[in-house]
Amino acid sequence: MAPITMERALPAPPDQVWATVSDPTTYENWHALHSAWVELPPTPLAVGARMVQKVKIANITDTIEFHVETYDPPHELVTSGSGDTGSKVSLRLSCDPREGGSKITIELNVKSPLLFGPIGKAIQGTFKKQLTATLDGLEKHLSNQP
Repeated sequence: MAPITMERALPAPPDQVWATVSDPTTYENWHALHSAWVELPPTPLAVGARMVQKVKIANITDTIEFHVETYDPPHELVTSGSGDTGSKVSLRLSCDPREGGSKITIELNVKSPLLFGPIGKAIQGTFKKQLTATLDGLEKHLSNQP
């Protein structure tokens, strides 16, 4: 599957956006792919940190062991990992200042034996919907912050 990149302008300042996207304990509030933590990640995050997460896409749940590849506050967080289904996943979150707030960019790259044939095409479309839901959830979560 080709990487999927989405971005969104947010009215929240970059430090508020970064505080949320770099804190995995908030994922249950906004991250549409997040199902549960198998092992809670360390806080604060750092390059090399390990986190084991259950993600759900369509009706498929995968347990993925992620490692932090890049941690550049308050700009970029890159994690990559391998799942029980044979998937390889990379997720890049970046935050940039923008007049009146921030711009968040999410780039998801998934390679999986499940992404072939008709079922694979349906799952690829679902990834885009889930990333849109993630951005919607992030925007809503930030608007509820003091």
